[in-house]
Amino acid sequence: MHYAANGQFKEALAVILQTNPFPNVQGMVCNHPCTEKCTRINYDNSLQIREIKRFIAQTNKVQENKDDIQLSPKADNGLKAAVIGGGPSGFSAAYFLRMKGFAVDLFEAKEFGGGMAADAIPAFRLNDLSIKKDIDRIIALGVKVHYGSFIGEKEFADIKDKYDYIYIGVGASKAYPLNIPGDNAKGVFDQLEFLSAVRRGNKPDTGKNIVVIGGGNSAMDAARTAKRLAGKDGKVSILYRRSIKEMPADKEEIDAALEEGIEIQEML
Repeated sequence: MHYAANGQFKEALAVILQTNPFPNVQGMVCNHPCTEKCTRINYDNSLQIREIKRFIAQTNKVQENKDDIQLSPKADNGLKAAVIGGGPSGFSAAYFLRMKGFAVDLFEAKEFGGGMAADAIPAFRLNDLSIKKDIDRIIALGVKVHYGSFIGEKEFADIKDKYDYIYIGVGASKAYPLNIPGDNAKGVFDQLEFLSAVRRGNKPDTGKNIVVIGGGNSAMDAARTAKRLAGKDGKVSILYRRSIKEMPADKEEIDAALEEGIEIQEML
């Protein structure tokens, strides 16, 4: 923030990259708990750290797939590491391992990287270019990425014999089932499968009157996505078993849903 205030944007990005290999992604979708607890509140307003991080990441131009700043990994240490999972966790592990001189192979079951950030967060909150910039920077360090590589029991046994270390970052890509009669009926969607389908360019037939059950961030994403599919004359309602104040979703996500005309019904 010191460098940003002085217009030294390249230096600011270098500081961020010491501990955070995903400044473009985090600048877009971080839930910024630091802002809520910022001690500057005692004087006036919180420091807008996420927005400044986004500005720094977007201001530093990328030319020929290279940042203005050049990262320099340490000399090869002779050790090999396998990373299973190509989401933010797996790619972050690959980044820090490579910077320390490890040879790194990353295995991702899907045909693209980014994990749930690329396959569930709606594009109106996080665009593909932001994800690509951060991943391309990590790959440019020499990380070898193997997309379409599901690691089952046999593959895992092979990896254990070939690598000195293994990092497992496969994520939690399954949603909780509702477990009530009718939850498998036509027109009932798992929120993660729904968000993934839309993110990949498919548009499920949602109709014009849509109900979202739940009060977390993925529920807000599903509701706001459904609102866009339903159109101006469509109606989207969020049903939650407790009060709005008790919702686990971030306040700004709840506010965004309300601003878009989505109804929230409490204590249901």
